[in-house]
Amino acid sequence: MLLIQIFLVIIIGLIIVRLFSRLKKEEISVLNFLIWLFFWSAALIIIFFPDFSNVLARILGVGRGADLVIYSSLILIFYFIFSHEVRMRKTDQKIEKIVRYLSLEEKKSQK
Repeated sequence: MLLIQIFLVIIIGLIIVRLFSRLKKEEISVLNFLIWLFFWSAALIIIFFPDFSNVLARILGVGRGADLVIYSSLILIFYFIFSHEVRMRKTDQKIEKIVRYLSLEEKKSQK
């Protein structure tokens, strides 16, 4: 096993431990836990069996396994950015409603 593989396995192991901790503290939902566990488990599989990404890439019609990993990573990153943006907009709208309500209540109490 290469030094980079050992390093990555340790880092991912720590991330998975933290993931379990967040689930136990109910900071994340079971669905989010399962999605992240799948993602990090897939990363571990690629680290332990790098040729698997080449096989999967050939099946999917991509040139190399590294290309498949990069394409998949970019898609996931863009999805998470989009998802975060949608959540932020919803939060902004909720804050705006609360501020409006509080402002109206303050006006009523001043009269």
